[in-house]
Amino acid sequence: MTTNSDIKQLAELKERQGRKEQGLFFIEGKRAVLEALTGRAAIRRIIVSLAANETLMPEIHTSAEEKGIEIEELPDTKFRKLSSTETSQGVIGIAAIREQSSETLLAGLRPRRNATVVLLDRISDPGNLGTVLRSAAWFGVDGMLISEKSVDAYNPKVVRSAMAAIADLDVVQDAKLVDEIAALKSMGFSIAAATQEADLSYTDFEYPRRCAVLFGAEATGIAPGLFAACDASVAIPRTGKMESLNVGVAASIILSEMNRQKILVQRKP
Repeated sequence: MTTNSDIKQLAELKERQGRKEQGLFFIEGKRAVLEALTGRAAIRRIIVSLAANETLMPEIHTSAEEKGIEIEELPDTKFRKLSSTETSQGVIGIAAIREQSSETLLAGLRPRRNATVVLLDRISDPGNLGTVLRSAAWFGVDGMLISEKSVDAYNPKVVRSAMAAIADLDVVQDAKLVDEIAALKSMGFSIAAATQEADLSYTDFEYPRRCAVLFGAEATGIAPGLFAACDASVAIPRTGKMESLNVGVAASIILSEMNRQKILVQRKP
């Protein structure tokens, strides 16, 4: 039974400090919870509102039962104390944060002949980070390092945008990117910076088998010290009138091209 004390404690997961202390985060909405149940997410509990549309729940119940996860029901007034959105559809999954250190991530990458890494410098918009996470999961990125002063990858807004992708990726937060870039280069990785100031189009660059791409926030771009440490820089050519692309869109475009080149190499006899 979920008590008022439980609800108060769970509500703390809306804040970064609460997530850090409890090692848990929220996944809201039917589709996101279903993705998490069928992916790598370690779901601890599922809570549904008694006011939720019953037609949404059969798949949730089936998947949860297969994994031995009990579904707890709450009156809607109490459920809304946990939900951070009006579009939760009356279902919340509570999952364990996958702790990952940069040392562990880099050790896992060391023996791989082919590996793609995404580096993110001071990304502040939750929706943008969520888009990057989802695209990275779609294109099979092997690791993501997110700098200090970036939005929390387990922020409810990020998780809603990413759906359950955060659980399917090897992600390191609060990374000191200058050190991580040096470590990656010592392992034979090439580092490419994505910036509109580059002369080379992202489609003309031949992405190495072991490659990391660095993206910065729209407002501030990539920190000069990090940019100087990169081996190359690439741009997405502009043919319209918009001033810039958000980092979520830019990362998706470049990761798609990297994936396209990887497939072509694999198809060669």
